[in-house]
Amino acid sequence: MSRFVRIFPLLLLVIIFTGCSSLMTDTRFYEPVLENLQKGNYDAAAKYITDAAENDHYSDKDRVIEYLDKGIVFHYQGEYEKSNAEFDKAEIAIEELFTKSISKGAVSVLLNDNALAYDGEVYEDIYINIFKALNYINLNRFEEAYVEVKKVNIKLQALDNKYEEYAASLNESEDAKIDIKAQSIDYYNNALANYLSHLIFRAEGEEDNSRISLEQTKEAFQQYPGVYDFPMPAAVTKTTNESKPLLNVLAFAGPGPQKKGVGARISTFKGFIMVSDPSNFWAEAIPFPGITGGYNFKFAFPEIVEPGSYVDRIEIYANNKKLGEAQLLENLGKVAEKTFQTKKGITFFKTVTRAVVKGLASGAIGKKLSKEAGGGFLGGLAQLATNVAFDATENADLRNWRTIPAYSFVAEYELEPGFYDIKIKYLDDSGSLLYEKNISKYRINRGLNLIESFYLN
Repeated sequence: MSRFVRIFPLLLLVIIFTGCSSLMTDTRFYEPVLENLQKGNYDAAAKYITDAAENDHYSDKDRVIEYLDKGIVFHYQGEYEKSNAEFDKAEIAIEELFTKSISKGAVSVLLNDNALAYDGEVYEDIYINIFKALNYINLNRFEEAYVEVKKVNIKLQALDNKYEEYAASLNESEDAKIDIKAQSIDYYNNALANYLSHLIFRAEGEEDNSRISLEQTKEAFQQYPGVYDFPMPAAVTKTTNESKPLLNVLAFAGPGPQKKGVGARISTFKGFIMVSDPSNFWAEAIPFPGITGGYNFKFAFPEIVEPGSYVDRIEIYANNKKLGEAQLLENLGKVAEKTFQTKKGITFFKTVTRAVVKGLASGAIGKKLSKEAGGGFLGGLAQLATNVAFDATENADLRNWRTIPAYSFVAEYELEPGFYDIKIKYLDDSGSLLYEKNISKYRINRGLNLIESFYLN
């Protein structure tokens, strides 16, 4: 009994650890939000998000996610001023928290990312500006819209330096065992941002700037075939800079990119470790000074995945006459995957270091408690308890902007000035109607006539 009393506090600690929500990503409260978004019930989704914030489902360390969710849902509702207010808060918080992560990098190597304040992913940061630009376009504030789309490529061009600085700060930690290097992002030109820039300049009569923005849109397809692995849309290749009345459609489809945890195992040898994981992200021997052989640890790190969409094509009608089909301009999931590579590499090596250091400490504690318990059943229970406690703290950080769309389609048609009944039909691969957006008596005139549509399935 006395031996059991000695190890009981550890068992209690394990129970607390395994139930500690700060060490894992809990997304259960999202279920009604996503369900309403998929049904187009934006008011209900906004209420769920607001209620979740009031009931502390978004903790302070998750405030960036809260601002992103509120910002996009208000955009879906057409509450453009409210949307931008939330996006402003998200953008400021991302910048502040990333700056803090650099300054605290040396002390954060052994901390689980779930326990840290979420500072956003690259794709989340740039799509803030794209949706802010769309908000300003809907408010007829074109100058402010252009400022936002211009920020996108500026942010992308600054990322290599930012992540190099972050990696350097992690390498300064006394617990750093692996030299962490930031991988070049190799993505500095976003097609959707440039296309919106083209529309804004053309509406303002700035033909040269409009043409330049359109050329930059085309260059994105040429420069990054892994991201833009589909034909360039006709709205880009056959567009005109002439002053003719045009209908432009920007249709979004599908649920946005998400994160999944990839499990992996570490085996230790004298002076190095081997990592095995399903994605084969890293399969070579990794030098690890001071390590001895014979240990095995598990860990998990995040990857970006695309949920896909039921939408096969999107048809555009004016006064019941089919104008054509919208065509894919940007796969937000591909942009997310591409821009995630730098942070993924840093997270991978940081997680490997943490798993080894904490695993060794856990093993030492387990052996000590097993000895104190006298071996046998209680000794085995003590070692099992330390393993469970370690595993409970090793969960991949799966936080991300789950309420964003997945695909952006565009279309452009010349129409005579006047009023039109516009239909946007989302169809599946069998031709069945999934969703139809109807706009009665939409006025086509000189300038920018841009209609947005969403179907998040």
